Amino acid sequence: MSVLLRLVFIANLIDAYLTLVWINAGVATETNPIMNFLLQQGSGWFLTVKITSVFAACLILWRMRNISSVYVATRLVSLLAVFGYAVLIGFHIVGAYNVGALHLALDFLNF
Repeated sequence: MSVLLRLVFIANLIDAYLTLVWINAGVATETNPIMNFLLQQGSGWFLTVKITSVFAACLILWRMRNISSVYVATRLVSLLAVFGYAVLIGFHIVGAYNVGALHLALDFLNF
């Protein structure tokens, strides 16, 4: 369970990073209206809310992990979140590759 939640948190950080790279490069837009509003207020707001909300969700799942009535549900939600983020990161990579912008993320990391 802790490995799954760590993966969710790390995937969220990757998603946030790639989202900012693509938006700043002008090759993507944020489709979530709440996150789009926060981006318009500044990337600091976007990052703060995105990281804090996923951390809070992971913390809640971690705290509920040993409650017998929700044992299966907490693991299922964690697995679905990992899967969802894996698909989302895949979309980031494929989309960036298709528009010829994959180098932007790699250049930023100095690869």
